[in-house]
Amino acid sequence: MKKHKLFTIVGIIISIVLLYFSMKDLRFREIIATIKNADLRFVLMPTVSIFAAVALCSVKWARVAGGNVRFRDTFAALIIGLFINNVLPARIGELARGYVLSKRTGISLTYGITTVIIDRIFDLIGLLLITFFFFPKHSLPPRVSQALSILVLVLIFCITVLVLISRKRFTGAIAGRLARAEKPALVRFAKRLVEIQENLKRIGSPLNLLYLVFIAFIEWLFMALGLYFVVLMLHININFMYIPFICVLLNMGITIPSSPGYIGLYQFLLVYLLSIFDVPKYEGFAASILFHASWYIPYNILGFIFLIKEHLKIKEIQKLEEE
Repeated sequence: MKKHKLFTIVGIIISIVLLYFSMKDLRFREIIATIKNADLRFVLMPTVSIFAAVALCSVKWARVAGGNVRFRDTFAALIIGLFINNVLPARIGELARGYVLSKRTGISLTYGITTVIIDRIFDLIGLLLITFFFFPKHSLPPRVSQALSILVLVLIFCITVLVLISRKRFTGAIAGRLARAEKPALVRFAKRLVEIQENLKRIGSPLNLLYLVFIAFIEWLFMALGLYFVVLMLHININFMYIPFICVLLNMGITIPSSPGYIGLYQFLLVYLLSIFDVPKYEGFAASILFHASWYIPYNILGFIFLIKEHLKIKEIQKLEEE
């Protein structure tokens, strides 16, 4: 069995199990009543906030890619990548992003993918900074505390890797050793390392790096604001200062294998994280449905439109995971 098929099967099983636990012991009358009493003045605000975050991500990615890459190029590629993650298994949305960017701008596929990798590193740093700025003064379950310790190590690791790869001598030595192995996968990885180093060298001024980290930080704040508007809409009693922290752990958590679109996993994580701050399970589940829908539906509609506009086919994207 191919790895991506196994990944898909495992992801679907995980989603079904987590959806079961999310819905276990729920009284659907309470969920329906919570949604019926929603304040409709906020109904569009989660989606507006989320698309502000997407716009900032597109600005950041265009800056990382440099050259003639424009905002509209990265925005279209990003939306298509998000759409692909929602409808196809194996999480190949990041590959799709690089592929679409290469088609729109004429850059090589390898270069396009390396810009995605660098962009995601800045995203990760932005997420982790949000964690430290909005760390709750609240007793946390042992598992969450352990996860945060891991996040600290991940942040240190990411910054260290970023610094090391930006050094030409270090990257050249690693790439040289990989290339000498004469294995196609390692040779491709060696070329990608060199391109990442060249990208980092180009954007590597301290002010530019700070700018990119700042954009990533604000980007995730807008995502958190989207969740907060859902909370306001449903009259859920929780302090705003907890919301960015919840949003960080939610986005970290969805890296776990699941079905396309994170169905089941998304509900389980958000219900659990809100429960830490004494939000009842039925309110947490209602919030998970509305927050999920506030980006899942628009991403899919807009992603499908961009896919047609770019004259791309789903099969063309699926071939990327075979390369």
